[in-house]
Amino acid sequence: MIFVFVFLSSAISLAEVNHATWNPTEKERSKIAWLPLKRENVLIGFESIAMPLGRIILIRKGQKYCAIKFIDTWLGETEWDHFSSYEYYYQGDGSGDFSKGNIISGTGELYFPRIRPFLNMLGYQKGRNTTIKCGGMKFEWIFIASLYLSKTYELAPTPWMNINEVNDQDPRIKWYKKDSHRKKLEVPIDQLWDDAKK
Repeated sequence: MIFVFVFLSSAISLAEVNHATWNPTEKERSKIAWLPLKRENVLIGFESIAMPLGRIILIRKGQKYCAIKFIDTWLGETEWDHFSSYEYYYQGDGSGDFSKGNIISGTGELYFPRIRPFLNMLGYQKGRNTTIKCGGMKFEWIFIASLYLSKTYELAPTPWMNINEVNDQDPRIKWYKKDSHRKKLEVPIDQLWDDAKK
């Protein structure tokens, strides 16, 4: 009996670990305003920036920097239960240099559960976690791999995939804040810096 219980527990854990990556179609993406139409595109809007999985977005506030890379995304019990995993790297010594040994790094998991209704139009979300903490910085995530823009933080999408590539002094980097007048810009990640090369 104990053997069966242990086996079932292991099977459940493996099923949770071996989830399928969620890859919405272009049609599905077109119904979600903050998702780019293609999964390898960056979408820069007036209040958020969406990244492809595996690419680094930089965040700064004054002389403090964070680099975020979204690793995976998957659905939970229903198509309305969204998960994403990420890596973070924090450089708070004022240098912006991610090659130093004093960076703080780690991983995290985010969860946007379906809204469970009660009392007519009211509802709640069980176990919601949409805040990324990176050093002393905090910012809000939107599934799949989007971050809200604010007046406090500046965000810069990059095509980099590895923290060792990050160079905060690269002149091609373009920083964004929340701007209600900015029109949406969607660009393939490999063409993100094409204008800067000319």
